[in-house]
Amino acid sequence: MLTPVERGGLYLPDCGLWMDARRPKPFAVVSHAHSDHTARHESFLATPPTIDFIRIRLGDAVARRGIPLNYRKTYQHGPLTIQLYPAGHVLGSAMVRVETPSGESLLYTGDFKTRPGLAAEPIEIPHADTLVMESTFGRPEFVFPPTETIQAGIVSFCRETLNDGQVPILLAYSLGKAQEVLKILEAAELPIMAHRTIRALNQVYTQHGIPMPETRPLDFDNLHAQVVVMPPTVRKQIPADIPTHRLAMISGWALQESARYRYRTDTVLPLSDHADYPDLLQFVEQVNPRTTYLMHGSTASLAADLRRRGREAWSLNRDDQLELL
Repeated sequence: MLTPVERGGLYLPDCGLWMDARRPKPFAVVSHAHSDHTARHESFLATPPTIDFIRIRLGDAVARRGIPLNYRKTYQHGPLTIQLYPAGHVLGSAMVRVETPSGESLLYTGDFKTRPGLAAEPIEIPHADTLVMESTFGRPEFVFPPTETIQAGIVSFCRETLNDGQVPILLAYSLGKAQEVLKILEAAELPIMAHRTIRALNQVYTQHGIPMPETRPLDFDNLHAQVVVMPPTVRKQIPADIPTHRLAMISGWALQESARYRYRTDTVLPLSDHADYPDLLQFVEQVNPRTTYLMHGSTASLAADLRRRGREAWSLNRDDQLELL
């Protein structure tokens, strides 16, 4: 049986395997180091970069419980063979492929992105009999612009703001999206100030072969001619008396008309570390599973769309009781 775990995560009861459990478990597989996919497990399986991020975010005591597994290598969990494949979401993010002794296989995507990025390993897509897929942007209206257009929009916002004598402040989550933004700004040769949480995580990127640009520590007293990158969770730290500035939220939700008002920013720029609707449909075709189950986001509507395309697909956000393995 497959049972969704509150606020994300997957449990396979027949084999006692947790993936991305939000509450501490004796053992779990962690797909990546975002806070909604991690917990203080007694033991966990993850890629080396994910363990290093967890060391920064949750402390060395938790990180030492991590069992590092490189992409495509195998780990035996009882009778199950587990492999991790690059998910393209953030550095170290992994899709989890589970195979039984009889050869039946399941692929859990965690969060993933199929478009190539500047700060994550490119996705690798294995076949599986059963697919459990996130569907954050699983509605037809979510079609992201071309990557080059998104990158140019970020650079244009920054340059226009600087040319007007103002300070551009980009709000980007500290793990993944912030590093993607930093690489875009680096290519445009723009001067960067970054929040300390971003700078700390940058060290892991450099250690694992993705060097980050030089950034100055965020100093609200010396913002002249700087592009500021900081996580949205600390925007309250922006002093009321800083020089005139413009705020931009970095989010795939920019495609919604209400986004600018919801985020209370001057603009929202549609850079995402998730797959959009066409990429989700294409991903299912590439995995070519017998059955697809959807978690997070627009699960019911995307499942219906997939069924109309001849795929067996169901939402796990309902009280479905499903035999997977």
